[in-house]
Amino acid sequence: MSSRYGSHLHQRDPRSQLFGDQSYNGGSSGLRAPSPGYGYRPATPNSRGQYSASVLEELESQNDAQFEGLSAKVRMLKDITEAIGTEVRESSTLIQNMNDTFDNTRIRLRGTMNRMLIMADRTGVGWRAWLFFILAVVALFWYVWLF
Repeated sequence: MSSRYGSHLHQRDPRSQLFGDQSYNGGSSGLRAPSPGYGYRPATPNSRGQYSASVLEELESQNDAQFEGLSAKVRMLKDITEAIGTEVRESSTLIQNMNDTFDNTRIRLRGTMNRMLIMADRTGVGWRAWLFFILAVVALFWYVWLF
């Protein structure tokens, strides 16, 4: 499949999109140790397998710098998550208020329709005639408003 699309195309590791390209290798392993081109020097032990104090301090400082970078990203993700939670709570409150308003409107319209039917029965004119009259008045207002 790689010959079909060419070797220059590849899918990026999602971690490299979040944490930058310096840890992305593009090979089968995906991750590699930082090379000297990125500002790090290779840490090699002496013949007894021990590291010098300066190498250990430099590695610790690099570790601290990367830890601070990750901490900043975690804080950013936490802030985004809190903002999403706030938005969801506000949206839920708004939807609940709209639901209550629509319910009150439905009750008022039902009462108005019942009163209109009672009035139509008392006058002796059918409800269809009253409905036609109301629609005619609405159509007249609509015509005057548009033209």
